[in-house]
Amino acid sequence: MIVTFQKKLICCIMGLTALISFSFGARCVAAISQQDSLAIEELTDILREQFRIRELDSAQALVEQIQIIATEADMQLKLADSQANLGLIERARGNRSAAIEHYRLAAAKYKDANDYFSAARVFTQIGQIFIGMQQYGQAYDYFSRSLALRRIENDSLGIANNLVNMAGAYYFAGRLDDAADLYFSALRIADQLNNTPLQAQILMNVSNVFVKQHSYSTASEYLQQALLLRRLHHDRQGESEVLLNLGIVSYKQGLLDNAEEYYRGSKAIKDELGTDVPGIIKITHNLGLVYKEKGENNKAIIYYNNALGMARQVNDMQTQATILNSLGTLMMEEGNDEALPLFMESLQLSQRFQLKNLERVNYDNLHQYFASKGQFNQAYEYLLRHKELNDSLFNLESAARIAELQVMYDTEIKEQENLLLKEQSQSLRLRYIAVSISALAIAIIAVSFFILFNLKRKSLKQNQKLFESQTELSRLEQEKSRQEQLHLKELLFAEEEINHLQKRQIQDQNRELASSALLIINKNEILNSVRTYAKKALNSDECEGRVCLEQLIREIDSNIDLEAQWELFKRHFEAVHTGFFERLNQQFSNLSNNELKLCAYLRMNFSSKEIAQMLNIEVESANTKRYRLRKKLNLKNDANLVDFLMKF
Repeated sequence: MIVTFQKKLICCIMGLTALISFSFGARCVAAISQQDSLAIEELTDILREQFRIRELDSAQALVEQIQIIATEADMQLKLADSQANLGLIERARGNRSAAIEHYRLAAAKYKDANDYFSAARVFTQIGQIFIGMQQYGQAYDYFSRSLALRRIENDSLGIANNLVNMAGAYYFAGRLDDAADLYFSALRIADQLNNTPLQAQILMNVSNVFVKQHSYSTASEYLQQALLLRRLHHDRQGESEVLLNLGIVSYKQGLLDNAEEYYRGSKAIKDELGTDVPGIIKITHNLGLVYKEKGENNKAIIYYNNALGMARQVNDMQTQATILNSLGTLMMEEGNDEALPLFMESLQLSQRFQLKNLERVNYDNLHQYFASKGQFNQAYEYLLRHKELNDSLFNLESAARIAELQVMYDTEIKEQENLLLKEQSQSLRLRYIAVSISALAIAIIAVSFFILFNLKRKSLKQNQKLFESQTELSRLEQEKSRQEQLHLKELLFAEEEINHLQKRQIQDQNRELASSALLIINKNEILNSVRTYAKKALNSDECEGRVCLEQLIREIDSNIDLEAQWELFKRHFEAVHTGFFERLNQQFSNLSNNELKLCAYLRMNFSSKEIAQMLNIEVESANTKRYRLRKKLNLKNDANLVDFLMKF
């Protein structure tokens, strides 16, 4: 008894000594940690100032000092902040690849520290860099990662902003219907939050989608809603931007007086605020375009020159290139030789800053200029350059579009796989709980038998036999259950393999179908372009070889065989989507052949532009056909036509 007490006393003394030592150590660590935190805060304040004045080398040196302190003190969040700051510095230098690498390291550290909010912010910055690089599939992938973390944090505002970013990636990739769906999802969240600035911005983005689709009236309606919200919020800068967009839409509609009124309203606000010189330059240039369309060339020249002067003052070379081209075009139309130096300067700037579309326009203008002067050799040279650049841009855009669609498709597949893994994990968890309960039940039964064995000694043999029989029965049941589980696992594995093979077969057939459609689009586009050119040559008085051109046109007409192309497309389509037309006809027997074609193209998620190329019609006609099809299918206004057809 005494020995036991002595042992307890010694243990208590040792525990007290350890507690005192630990407390002292903790105070030391706390003091050191506090000193490190203060040092990092002081360096961070200096870092902000160095970055503000764009002393990037000094800023990087400060970040490296912070990293040393944070590493020694094991301050993981500060190390994550340092990587994010290095990404910011490299982004300011224009080193996009280095910036992305630093941001990725920062995101990994933030996630390890369970700081999902900061990790989501870094993923968003990576997505924005990819947007600037025109790699929209990669941008969508990182915006999706950010969205997943925002949802973990239940950050409604962050979710809305991420949906806007993802919609922007779809918009730039040409997936306008998908972009509109995401914008409307973001708008619903903004409405719930009653966030007026976000509501107005999303409405402006939605209007941009409809402008791309040439639905200018609808775009104008959304802009009017955005304008009302900007004014209710007393956001003068935002109001100016909406007025500018309304001016652009009105100009595209040919409503020149309305466009002039909106431009002047926007410019008045920007002049009043005095903070947006690039915006003022753009509006001044746009007013010149309006006056040119009105036929008031003298006023147009005045506005062009004013815009050009302001652009030269702020050394905005890219804007100068655009204005010089506009001014040169007006001079050429008036027969003024000053057009040539304007075109040449615009061409030099567009080549210097890789403005390929503007470079192409300059080649075309120079071709027209020299042709009007009778200098056909130079005119022909610039025509060849225009055609070569035009073909190059078309090929690059097509390749980029296919690559972006593939990346977005892979991202969507990855999201589905993650969801499946989550469901499997939950299933395993439930199975583990069931097994644990079974094990506990077996343990309880065993204990019960043991108690009964001790209580009933007189019936030991009988109880022993009962125990053995029940134990054997339990073992057989477990063995049977194990065999059934193994059999079930084998069946599930076989079913998963079959599903996997079927999915791969469908993916291969979808790629073949998409490739077939793209070949048809490219063929019709090229043949129509050649046919138009041949007709222009045929109508010219100076054309020789009229008979040959007539034969060329007949040959092209014979090659634009939409019905044969449809039959080829239909065979591939029915191989992938078996019974689609049969199910559709059963429910809607009044659909014509052309409407069935449109349903098939929409089922493939083709845009209005792609459908127009497949049917050899204008984009507006394709939109009209979509509208009429909605009527025949009795769809409500808020129903998505593509989602509806996906069900067949």
